[in-house]
Amino acid sequence: MVAAGFDALPARVAILDASGTIVDTNESWESFGEEQGLARSAGGVGSNYLAVCEASDDPDAVETARGIRAIAAGDSESFRLEYPCHTPGEDGWYLLDARPYDHGGERFVLVMHVDITERKLLERRTREQAERMESFATLLSHDLRNPLSVALAHAEMLELDDGVDLGDDSDENPLRASLERMESIINEALLLATIDTVEETELLALSRAVETAWTTVRTDGASVDVVDDVVIRADPSLLAHLFENLFRNAVEHGSTSPDSHTRQDAVEHGSTNPASHAQQNAVEHGGDGPRIEIGALESTAADGDRDDEAAKAVEDGTRPTDWSGEAADYDGFYVEDDGPGIPPDERERIFESGYSSAGGSGFGLAIVSDVVDAHGWSIRVTSGRNGGARFEVRGVTVVDR
Repeated sequence: MVAAGFDALPARVAILDASGTIVDTNESWESFGEEQGLARSAGGVGSNYLAVCEASDDPDAVETARGIRAIAAGDSESFRLEYPCHTPGEDGWYLLDARPYDHGGERFVLVMHVDITERKLLERRTREQAERMESFATLLSHDLRNPLSVALAHAEMLELDDGVDLGDDSDENPLRASLERMESIINEALLLATIDTVEETELLALSRAVETAWTTVRTDGASVDVVDDVVIRADPSLLAHLFENLFRNAVEHGSTSPDSHTRQDAVEHGSTNPASHAQQNAVEHGGDGPRIEIGALESTAADGDRDDEAAKAVEDGTRPTDWSGEAADYDGFYVEDDGPGIPPDERERIFESGYSSAGGSGFGLAIVSDVVDAHGWSIRVTSGRNGGARFEVRGVTVVDR
């Protein structure tokens, strides 16, 4: 039974005595030698593995002999070496792993050659992809950005020339708007191409991070409210990009929110419903755009029931109970709006690069996902209290203050 298991191993395995002589091999070792046309004296039972290695002009073979001799002498407990083993038909790589063991008072060395070709090919593809992304980033940052900046400057000069007909009676120059849109897409694509693992973080006040990001977004009557004054550890620049893109997503999709129209109708018709007065107040102070709320996520709260609660609330038209809870340990934050929400069957796809349901670039939420991954966090999308979208980011270092 032991011999059958030994032969069933996919790795090529040989057992050497203290002098380096091969005393046993498995089926994979023997079949490999036959496929390569090797003489039995070059690697079969009875041949000296170390002598074969030391006679080679391959530096890896010489290094292998040195490592195995150290194990046989008791000076080392292991030796590992990755090496190429290419054939005319295909490229291949192996991992040599040598370890000692004692039997019957004698020292033996177990030598295994494990096929790692699949991993090496994946590493090569990843490296080539990284090189292509670097070239792409160079193209975006220089070859496209520079001429676009020149075009924008000329478009702005044309706006000042009364003798030039821009073909539109609106306040917005369609030429400049198109160029600015192109600039925005280039910036987003460049950010996607350059986001990497976060090495250093800072302690940042959640409210300050939100305020900084909010000033860079066209809010179109939207309002934002930070309900928990906590501090989180993050990369400042990447965190700003995360909030900016979540805010843009809420603003772009919230303009058609049924809830927004409901609030406006309540103002126009003077409803006496207390809830309508609250909605009117929100409209007066934040416009008729979406309302966005940011707060901390409690690590010990029963968050698992929130999806069901929110779904039930949307279905029967009631408002769920307050989820804020009392002070507790936090492990993340949420960004929630009162827009139309995101259907369950789209909640995974929205983070795909290029996916958009509103005619955008499709990069915004992909950037959010990449920022989350770069920090080692996690993100999920669920329903908000009023049926809108709720993005929950967890795994964050949060400090209550």
